[in-house]
Amino acid sequence: MTNKLTSLTIAFVGALSSMGAQAHGWVEYPSARQNTCYLDGGFWDNTIPNQACQAAYDESGAFPFVQRNEVAANVPNYQDMAHVQAIVRDGHLCSAGDAAKSGLNLGSLHWQKTAIALDANNQIELIFNATAPHNPSYWQFYLSNENYDPTVPLTWGDLVLIDTAGNVPVGEDKKYRIKITLPADRSDSAVLYTRWQREDAAGEGFYNCSDISFNGSGTTPPKPTDPVEPPQYSDLGYYINQGFGPVESGDTVRFRTFDSTGAETTDISLAITANNTSTWSAELAGQFNQLKNKEWFIGIWHQEMNHYMYDSNNIYANKVFAPTANVSYQLSLIKADITPPVEPPVEPSNPWDKTATYNAGDIVDHNGKAWVAQWWTKGEEPGTTGEWGVWR
Repeated sequence: MTNKLTSLTIAFVGALSSMGAQAHGWVEYPSARQNTCYLDGGFWDNTIPNQACQAAYDESGAFPFVQRNEVAANVPNYQDMAHVQAIVRDGHLCSAGDAAKSGLNLGSLHWQKTAIALDANNQIELIFNATAPHNPSYWQFYLSNENYDPTVPLTWGDLVLIDTAGNVPVGEDKKYRIKITLPADRSDSAVLYTRWQREDAAGEGFYNCSDISFNGSGTTPPKPTDPVEPPQYSDLGYYINQGFGPVESGDTVRFRTFDSTGAETTDISLAITANNTSTWSAELAGQFNQLKNKEWFIGIWHQEMNHYMYDSNNIYANKVFAPTANVSYQLSLIKADITPPVEPPVEPSNPWDKTATYNAGDIVDHNGKAWVAQWWTKGEEPGTTGEWGVWR
């Protein structure tokens, strides 16, 4: 191995200074599952091109895709692999143990594979897009063994540690580039499992599954364009106010924006299902942020990271940012239609008799309703003449 994992020591002062800050990112090459599905798109208009991404969406909604930089778990005793494996459990490796992103764990032959080619040293350059770099940290790289069945979720027993790296410096483009060595004799497909572990008190680590092909039969996912620096935003207020909801399966959440004249400029809706009752706010914000392409933004400004981000840990901290202050927005909850229960037919207690004589005030049952005679009547069917009025 070209990089050796050095002994790690947590500096107490350093840990205190990093608490509260979060590092974020994903494996850009070979592309991690959540990144590939995000770049392929189609999850807002039901045109997902990849069968595995569709299955992941059916399981977890768009949340794993729009939160592609937060496939992470906190493991305070992160140097103890038994503790790591107790939190990031077998069958849940690709979601970092997060039930809200469980779609990434699904076994499938259809996960889009990145075709890789080893250099003369049997290496590739892994690229990790760090939207929020953090050091000190270290890296571990695992590869699924040749007996792994890709139709079932990945387990730790399926993996072999193939390389490590220590505290790698991040580039000016906020990307880590690491040469990793892979087996020279593999000619099949596999899962490359990357663990990026921060050295801090919280033990935040990022766990990414990249599907790869050694035999050239895969594809290279499209490369993302570098983000454009956002304009100077105006703070319009909080995205979600305390007391909004409850948001339940069957409801619809709608978000609209308006220009200075009150004319509507954006109108998006998200259907609430059993899969996204707890993650709808991030999904709707992700849909909006992608649509507006940094012209507007829902999230927070993180001072230490020096960039805007959506805070999934505290949804009530997120705000709506716009290019100017003379615009507005509206978040609405449309409750599901509730069909009233069908009452069973009531058996008539005094059915109308066409041969009987009725005086004013007499009550009869006819065609499911109760009728009251307005005056003396005989042979006049209730509901067809004015002799009868509806009693109830």
